[in-house]
Amino acid sequence: MFDLLQSDPARFFDIALYRVPAVLIALILHECAHAYVAYRLGDPTAKELGRLTLNPARHLDIMGTILMIFAGFGWAKPVPIDPRNFKNPRRDDLLVSVAGVTVNLALFIALSILCVWIDRALWDERVFEQSTAMERLMFDGNILPYIMFGYADELSDWMLRPWLIPALRICAQLAMVNLYIAVFNLLPVPPLDGSHVLNDLILRRDLFASRLTASVGSVALLILSFSGLLGRAIGWLAGGVQRGLLMIIA
Repeated sequence: MFDLLQSDPARFFDIALYRVPAVLIALILHECAHAYVAYRLGDPTAKELGRLTLNPARHLDIMGTILMIFAGFGWAKPVPIDPRNFKNPRRDDLLVSVAGVTVNLALFIALSILCVWIDRALWDERVFEQSTAMERLMFDGNILPYIMFGYADELSDWMLRPWLIPALRICAQLAMVNLYIAVFNLLPVPPLDGSHVLNDLILRRDLFASRLTASVGSVALLILSFSGLLGRAIGWLAGGVQRGLLMIIA
C-alpha cells in the first residue's frame, strides 16, 4: 500500500475507501469484546475507563491503525484488566484474551459466506462454468484481488450483476481484515492475546508479562512489521485459513 500511494494515489484512495471502514470496525469490535467479557466476568475496569464503547477515539492506537491500513494487520490500545476482580483469575484472563479474536474469526467466517453468495450472483456462470467459487474467491488467485483493489472494470464483460461489486469489495475487505487481526493477535508474543493464551494454558506464570517483556515484544513486532517478515508470515497463515474455509463453504 505504501508503494501504491506513491505510484497510483487515485487507486490507493479507492482501496482506502473500503479498507479504512473495515479496519475501524474490526479493531473496535475486537477491543469491545475484551471489555465486555471482562465486565461480565466481574471486572468493571475497562467499562469505568470508557472502553466499553464503539467510539473509535477510545480504542485506536495511531501506529497500530496505520499498520492495519497499510499492511493489513495492526493493533489498538490494550484494554485495561484487573484480574483481582475475577473469581477465577487464570480462567477468566483466558476468556477475556480470546474474546477479541473470537469475534474477529466469527466475522471472518460470516463475511466469507456472504462473499460466496455475492460471488454466485455476480458472475455469468456460462463463462465460469469450469471454475468453483473457491477458485474465484481465493485471495492468492486471480479474481478477488482484482475486485478488492478496484480492477473490476477489466472483468465487467463476465459479470451478470456488476452493481454487486461494491458489496463484494467491502465484504471481502472486512473478512480479510478480521482474519489478519485474529492471526496477528494469536501470535504468542507479549503483549498480544496469544501470549496470554500460551501462558494461561501451558506456562502458568504470572498473568501479565512484565513491562520490560511487553516493551521488548512490542519493539520486536515493530521491527518485524517494517521489515516485511511479519506481514509475509501472517499472509501465509491467513491464506491457509481462508483456503481451508472456502473448501468447506464454496
